[in-house]
Amino acid sequence: MGDIASLTPEQMEALLNGPALTPPPGVIPNFDNPPNLNHISSVAIPVCLVATSLAFLLRTYTRVVILKKIQLPDILMFIGFACYLTDIYFGYRLQENPGAFVHQWDVRLKDMPAILFPMFISASFYIGVLLTIKAAILLEWMHIFVPHGVRNQFFWICSAILAANTIFYVVVLFLVNLACWPVEKSWNPLFPGGSCPINTDAVNTSSAALNLASDIFILILPQRVIWNLKMNSKTKAGVSIIFAIGVICITAAGFRLRAEIDFSMSDDVLYVSSAVMLWALAEMTCLFLVFGIPSGAKIVSDSRLTSRFVSSLQSIRSRFPRRSGSQSNTTKGQSWPGSSAMSDSQATATASSARAYHKLSGSHHGNSMVMTTIESRKAGQSQISSESMENLKDYAQEQHQRGAMSPVIVRTTQFNMTADYRTSNGDSDDYSVRV
Repeated sequence: MGDIASLTPEQMEALLNGPALTPPPGVIPNFDNPPNLNHISSVAIPVCLVATSLAFLLRTYTRVVILKKIQLPDILMFIGFACYLTDIYFGYRLQENPGAFVHQWDVRLKDMPAILFPMFISASFYIGVLLTIKAAILLEWMHIFVPHGVRNQFFWICSAILAANTIFYVVVLFLVNLACWPVEKSWNPLFPGGSCPINTDAVNTSSAALNLASDIFILILPQRVIWNLKMNSKTKAGVSIIFAIGVICITAAGFRLRAEIDFSMSDDVLYVSSAVMLWALAEMTCLFLVFGIPSGAKIVSDSRLTSRFVSSLQSIRSRFPRRSGSQSNTTKGQSWPGSSAMSDSQATATASSARAYHKLSGSHHGNSMVMTTIESRKAGQSQISSESMENLKDYAQEQHQRGAMSPVIVRTTQFNMTADYRTSNGDSDDYSVRV
């Protein structure tokens, strides 16, 4: 932008109301309804926000509710998530005004400062996200893979990458914000005077390249340690998912580097900046997933809620005993009068009249569980109307009629409980308890 102080008021007004960039030959600027690709950002931004929020909530729930312990990586995650939400807000502002992938010649020059300022602030919060979440990942891996008090090779490599990342992002943060003086000139092309001694295009491109290299180092750093561990297939599958997310993160960082190169070589910076912001958003989302998704496995495997849920299911299942094909062994030793009669009649009643129901699991009838009704089991003209020892009442009445004043047992009850336990491979075990 040349010196505009010498322009007349009429020329200034025509310049401000004109396009921010000279359109290609034959193209007429459309200021009122510029063509855009808002449908891309309308999908990408909510998807990234939901995924990142899920990872954040999984990690927070694990640390606060289950483990009840907050560490430095968690504090860094909170800071990074706040910066991430700020970038989301600026992404929606870009979508609203002027729109995603809008050409600069479809925007008036006087509207450019209001558009460029959110983009300028967004770059600083993007650096804040990378600085905090990468530090959180490295500290978490040091906590997981390095025993307490040990200073092995993995520890020193993580420490070196952590220090290099911290210094690098802090330097880039200062360079981006102090590239022009006064700072307002960084986003206001109409600002008179001032200077920009730092080439922001070179800073952005080099930082994108080093950021890609950092992502690669962080991804491959723990692979040797992880795959040398003895893990079952389920654990290996979880590690593979984290590795796949890391690959997506590196891919997003690579596309962002390509977008930064296009940004530095194009005059239509407004159009190219949409690609830069969306790829940066994808990269930040993947970093949060790498950090937070393992907490989901922690919730599933170690959570007391899961244990209570499984215990509750087993308790409910035990209320519906399975009728065993073999009779339970009778209790040896002395028995009360009438107990042998009850055992014989119970066996006859069960075989002749008890109804059985099958609880089917899906369509696999082989895994069905037999449930019997809790009702009286009558067998022909048996004197036993239930499993209670009703005939003891007669015995008690005889003792009372004979004048016996000593306490007597007037009733006993026998309970039979059968529990059926099935393993994942379909095997079953029956346990019977008689009281």
